[in-house]
Amino acid sequence: MGFKIFTEEEKQRLFKHAIDIVYEAGKIANNYFKQSLTIENKAENSFNPVTVADKSTEKKIREMIEKLYPDDAIVGEEYGKNDGSTNFTWIIDPIDGTKAFISGIPTWGILLSLLWYKEPILGIIYQPFTGELFWGGFGQSFKKINPRSDNPQSISVRKCENITNAVIATSSPNIPSQLFQPRLNEIMKRSKLDRYGLDCYAYAMLADGCIDAVIEFGLKEYDVRAPEAIVLSAGGIISNLDGSYPLKGGDVIASGDTRVHEQIIKIFNN
Repeated sequence: MGFKIFTEEEKQRLFKHAIDIVYEAGKIANNYFKQSLTIENKAENSFNPVTVADKSTEKKIREMIEKLYPDDAIVGEEYGKNDGSTNFTWIIDPIDGTKAFISGIPTWGILLSLLWYKEPILGIIYQPFTGELFWGGFGQSFKKINPRSDNPQSISVRKCENITNAVIATSSPNIPSQLFQPRLNEIMKRSKLDRYGLDCYAYAMLADGCIDAVIEFGLKEYDVRAPEAIVLSAGGIISNLDGSYPLKGGDVIASGDTRVHEQIIKIFNN
């Protein structure tokens, strides 16, 4: 990977532009939320919904990136990859949690991240309906609960010694893997509190010190790069189920404390 030292001015400009982008895109997504929508299914043997909200939101994000950074590459869930001539790649998930979106549940969010080579240097999770914004990169993570507030709050993960004291989130109690299903069951049973179906909001709560671990399966790059940047910058750890890093999507564990993280990895790999 190439090495680059970002000035404070460069960091703040990138953050400002990324936040401006998701705010504008969020207006579009909100216009469709809790409305009657035509739902398409992108999968043959399962339910992977997409709506005009996903497509319109991603189009807006792409338009703004192309105007601000015309030479950068872009990868989005709905419209694929545009090659660039720089070492920067913007990763877009216009609505992470489309199933929640079409159900009227505000755990979905807009994900935007920026890679330098393959390293996520910036990530944003934005929930337009509630107005909550979480962002991180370069070793710092922040939140705004009120989008009109000019005072971002610094956030960080919390300490937790053992799974038995941990709040752990996962997408669903049932997963496709017969190998990992009983191990996930054991982890969630041993936890102090188990939570399901929180989508990207779970990673925001992890970075904000409200929960202790997130376990997800079958992720794509656009699902994980923004949460990855925020969690790492908030002091957390994120890896594949076997503890390997860097991430390539797939099956992922994110934790606020390395002790809980190691316990989860041990159970999955026992």
